[in-house]
Amino acid sequence: MASHQGLASSPSGSSMQQAVIRSATANAVAVHDQLDLDRCTLEHFAAASKKNQASPPLGSESTPPASPTRLRPTKMDVQNSKMHDSGAMTPPATPTSTSHSRSGSTPTDGNAAGIFLARHGSTSSNVSAPRSPSIHSHPVALQVFDHETLEYVVLVDEKGKKRPIGSGVWSDVYLAAPSLPKPADQPFLLPPSATKSPPVSPVQSSDSAVGSYPFPAIPPLYAIKAPASTSSRKVLREEAKILSYLSQFPDSDRHIVQFFGQDTRNDALVLKAMDGTLEDWIKKDLNTLDEDSRATKLAAVFPQLALSLIDSLMWMQDKNCIHADIKPANVLTSPTPAGPRTTAPATVYSDLSSTILIAPEIEVHNASPLGAGTWDYLDPSLLSSSSPTEPSAATDLWSLAITLLFLIIGASPFDAFRHNKYQQREMIKTGNPLQCLAYDDVGIRNVRVMQTLSESLGLDLKTWFAKVLVKDVGRRVGVAEWRAELLRAESKPAAALL
Repeated sequence: MASHQGLASSPSGSSMQQAVIRSATANAVAVHDQLDLDRCTLEHFAAASKKNQASPPLGSESTPPASPTRLRPTKMDVQNSKMHDSGAMTPPATPTSTSHSRSGSTPTDGNAAGIFLARHGSTSSNVSAPRSPSIHSHPVALQVFDHETLEYVVLVDEKGKKRPIGSGVWSDVYLAAPSLPKPADQPFLLPPSATKSPPVSPVQSSDSAVGSYPFPAIPPLYAIKAPASTSSRKVLREEAKILSYLSQFPDSDRHIVQFFGQDTRNDALVLKAMDGTLEDWIKKDLNTLDEDSRATKLAAVFPQLALSLIDSLMWMQDKNCIHADIKPANVLTSPTPAGPRTTAPATVYSDLSSTILIAPEIEVHNASPLGAGTWDYLDPSLLSSSSPTEPSAATDLWSLAITLLFLIIGASPFDAFRHNKYQQREMIKTGNPLQCLAYDDVGIRNVRVMQTLSESLGLDLKTWFAKVLVKDVGRRVGVAEWRAELLRAESKPAAALL
């Protein structure tokens, strides 16, 4: 069984990771200099990267990792070969160099594995959930990565091997740096106006928030989510449609991972590489502190992190989107602007392979044939063998609440039962996570952590969580009401100073 550890937690790993970022940033700047990209050209690239184009022929030499033809073996608890895996793999060996599969090389470091898009959590804790077909109407335009304008180089290890930094049943994730297209692909570099028509202004949709956007900034590194098998291509194509739809909204990068398009040469998704996951941040930046320091930092970051995740969930719901696999490993983090060490990281949701879209203006099939998720974070209504329900806004809110409990206590509320998997799953089915977190010796510590944070925030957290984490869906409050209560508590200290 592969290790589930994410980022390297050592100080040296962190400094090496920053070195990778600086190196990759320098490479991106060099790309910009060589192309002499002024603002007008960037705007042209924006139109080019947004255009819908037919899939180009698959070349014999390709920068992105080729999709393997193997079938990923079924894991212990994956009950259907179509179900995706939410576990992370052991980080790859430290690479010392990169190579373009066609030309060129770029140095890198293995701790760049911390900058990634990968599934974490228990590989043995997946469960299928019923799925309803999305409503079909008008097709959503696929956002295509224009590799004729800007390429990428997949980073490799010292042996020249492309090693994934994250793996699942559906996909492998690789780090890649921005690169110039191969000259053979572009024999002439003519002015954009000489070869292509000016970009057409997009038609304004019925949602006034949707319109035209500037060319997105080129990131230091991409995360290339490549299909793990031939059968996985369909899953990534559907995920690309969902990302294309959500990414058309101007503020999408505040809520979901930034999407640069699908590479039609191998159906890989080109995404922005992030610092890590919320799970990694909790383990490295919170759980390594002594209890007093952890309590202080938790009180400083919890309201901001909770409100950010709640707001992003509301944003997705407003777009008729059910994520269906919310957990700390599917929340990506990035540093906020310079501030105190207690500043919370910025967060976005990722991994939309289980997502359901029910918007009438969209034609998209379910991203995966069966929904799946990690047991600890699934609403117990999804686990019922007699009368299972479908993923919904309510089940997403349950998963977010368990995610926030993980943030507070530093582990799953069902962690006390982890040594007996059958018992743990039965406890999850009971729908009493607040009781489970208080079980056994670790429960004494968990209750104390909850009480300390409650006092710091001026909010009874047990009561607050109980409004969502109740098995009877009809007794739960909605996300807006839940948010409002947290917001009132957050504003109390400021009001007291007046």
